[in-house]
Amino acid sequence: MTRLVVILAVVASIAVACAGDSNDDTTAPAMSSSTTAPTTIAPTTSSTAPPAQQNCADEPALEAFPAVTVTPTDHPLLAELQGEIPARYEAIVVLSESGGHQPAPPPVVRDGDVIEALLAGLRADTTYTVEVQLLDDQCLVGRTQPVTMTTGSLPDGLPSMVADLAVPTAIQDGVTLFNLLDIREGFGIEVDRKGQPPRTGWLVMVDRWGEVVWFHHTDHNMGDAEMLEDGTILVEYNDTLARRINLRGEILDEWAGSIITSRYLIDEYGRQVPGNDPIIVDTDSMHHEHSLLPDGSHATLSTEVRILDGFDTPVCGEDPTGFDGSYHLIADIVVLFDPVSGEKLNEFSLFDYFDPRTDPVAFNLCGLPLPWVFPNWLYAPIDPLVRDWTHANAIEANTETNALLVSVRHLDAVIALRWKDDANGPAGELLWHSGPLGDLELLDGDWHRYQHAPEFGPGSSLLVYDNGNRRLGADGSPNFFSRAVEYVLDPDAKTISQVWEYRAEKDGTPLFAGFVGDVDRLANGNVLIVDGGLNGAEPFPELSARIVEVVPAGGSGGELVWGLEVQGGPGWVVYRAERLSSVYGR
Repeated sequence: MTRLVVILAVVASIAVACAGDSNDDTTAPAMSSSTTAPTTIAPTTSSTAPPAQQNCADEPALEAFPAVTVTPTDHPLLAELQGEIPARYEAIVVLSESGGHQPAPPPVVRDGDVIEALLAGLRADTTYTVEVQLLDDQCLVGRTQPVTMTTGSLPDGLPSMVADLAVPTAIQDGVTLFNLLDIREGFGIEVDRKGQPPRTGWLVMVDRWGEVVWFHHTDHNMGDAEMLEDGTILVEYNDTLARRINLRGEILDEWAGSIITSRYLIDEYGRQVPGNDPIIVDTDSMHHEHSLLPDGSHATLSTEVRILDGFDTPVCGEDPTGFDGSYHLIADIVVLFDPVSGEKLNEFSLFDYFDPRTDPVAFNLCGLPLPWVFPNWLYAPIDPLVRDWTHANAIEANTETNALLVSVRHLDAVIALRWKDDANGPAGELLWHSGPLGDLELLDGDWHRYQHAPEFGPGSSLLVYDNGNRRLGADGSPNFFSRAVEYVLDPDAKTISQVWEYRAEKDGTPLFAGFVGDVDRLANGNVLIVDGGLNGAEPFPELSARIVEVVPAGGSGGELVWGLEVQGGPGWVVYRAERLSSVYGR
């Protein structure tokens, strides 16, 4: 992929005129949501040839080659290209359309003279011209006859999405990948599924104009998703397993915890949740995060239940006369495993780092009572007394500091654990604990509350999405707002200082996203922020979630240069997002 882009740049630099050279910076499509059923892609031969081009020797004509074949797939936004190009030539696929949209050139797979490519990054209901340009030693020497193809429509069910290109020249190039969770029934909202079982999981890519250019639709919700270097996507699925899929949505690898392959193998609608042959990892669940680590191992979050006794009085509203001094608590486990065999390489239980008996109220042991939210639905049928205690939601590895960063939402905690044994100590040792109950002294700013998606930044910085639950004002009253916040920490001195924040707001009104969320530093220094759980709260009842790109400024605020609003009302959630260079990879 990189080589093809470089070749295109070289061709441009020698003044070879390429057809369809406009891009997303110049043309804004009309924003609309399609509700028609998907149609197939229809390739036809174009009767209008692009302008003539010249080769490096400045000869007057280029050699003509037969047209390639473009074949529809089951996905309305994907097509397969095949043709014959002499092996001595480099082949570059060029797509363009009359409105100026020019998708990124796809990777070309070659077998002798036969080339193949998956055409992706296309908008719905749009006609594209497709041709292959031939290069010899970086000189354009020929082209295939152009063909046209028309994409299908988006499927029913997606909410409306509207983009705001506030400062187009400052936006990090690429497409935005995010997961949409449809949890409307969980909030008691009636949904007309037309008699079909719910299919609530979506992965979506949009271009800078908010146009959907790829999607993947599944029976169950998907959590963290990341595109790997080979262009495949690693995604957490159903809080119990993980999959590696390609752009066609095909499952290439699957890993599953032990409960989903036994007790919960079949869902309430009679559908088998995992595939037929997943790699089994001996752990209960795989929730929120599933990552490929730099050493090739996988990291995931799992859960376990322990009964802790020694509580003098009940703190969660129980009748004191019947209280036996114990709580049945769900806590998380950081699990590292071999993706080939499923063998666990190490695991670190959060029961070993926190003890709620020292301060039951501060350690928030009553948990989240919603029965349909993970991990309650996983354990309550087995033990109705369980409480969702720690609720971890993120892991990140840092090779420079040999640390695993873990977000523990219900304890307002971000902790760093030693990743591997080293000269300073054993794997799993607690390095530091950020948060109001931790061992770092906050020198400036405010603590993160119920946070998501912490990540290491340059030097000793820590970037966090701070949801803001349980935040109190100076007078002790609730002061709920959500923000992206950056800290600088000194692990040796055990200090931490806030250096920047960006508070969520719309039209001057503070926004509070009480659950989910994400924050990422982009390649150009901008920050991508996901206010994923706005959930249609007043005064914006249609606003489900939003993704914004901000240029940080000073200690607070910055310039919003791009935004995307999901306008589906309550029950539509964006968990995380990341910016990719194209649909094919970073």
